Amino acid sequence: MSGTVPRQGAETAEHADGPGPGVGPGATAGARQHHLPTAATAALGLLLLAEVVLLCGGLLSLWPILLALVAPGTDVTATARWSPLGLGEWALTADVAMLLSVILCSALGSFVHAATSFATYVGNRRLYASWLWWYLLRAGIGVALALLVYLLLRGGLFAGSSGAGATNPYGFSGIAGLCGLFSKQATDKLREICDTILSTKGDGDRDRRDKLAAVQNGGVQNGGVQNGAVQNGAVQNRDPDPAAP
Repeated sequence: MSGTVPRQGAETAEHADGPGPGVGPGATAGARQHHLPTAATAALGLLLLAEVVLLCGGLLSLWPILLALVAPGTDVTATARWSPLGLGEWALTADVAMLLSVILCSALGSFVHAATSFATYVGNRRLYASWLWWYLLRAGIGVALALLVYLLLRGGLFAGSSGAGATNPYGFSGIAGLCGLFSKQATDKLREICDTILSTKGDGDRDRRDKLAAVQNGGVQNGGVQNGAVQNGAVQNRDPDPAAP
């Protein structure tokens, strides 16, 4: 690895979904941050190594069971026993096995992202304590995104995701891994789907602000105050409701 420090602006742009630890804006930002202690850095590195070993071991033991459960002609209610790394036995259906595969593969993709960032910044002596939680939460973020994308795929909300090949474990596991590795792009895709499904006419926030402003600035008409004050000498007992039509 080269001993030169990578450009921080480019690194921040590259990892916009959760950048690896950088100096931040300005040349003096490094002085305001604390490097992660050596012991904590070693512990984090060992944690990442243990993570990839457990994920690969779990996926290798799950994969033959998953292929058997989703094989053509297999009863949809069929179950199979899975003993992850010898830690007890689980009775899995095809759907549960597919979900577990998505979880493991997305965590594996998140590991690639986190481990790459970790190795880069430790090698350049730029690993700061403020980014510790980013590494600890990275796998959870990737898993959550992958599960949402998987449910949308199984629901047919992506074009071409339904049909005979809708339970292809290779395709779903690969997509889950990409969701873990590229969380920002996965989030952008989910936002695109949400904008399409939940699209509305007009600007709801602006309409609510305009209605609230109209209530608050009712003003004085005909010698009285509207909305809870005196109008034409009589008291109006109306509570302003900005959500009312």
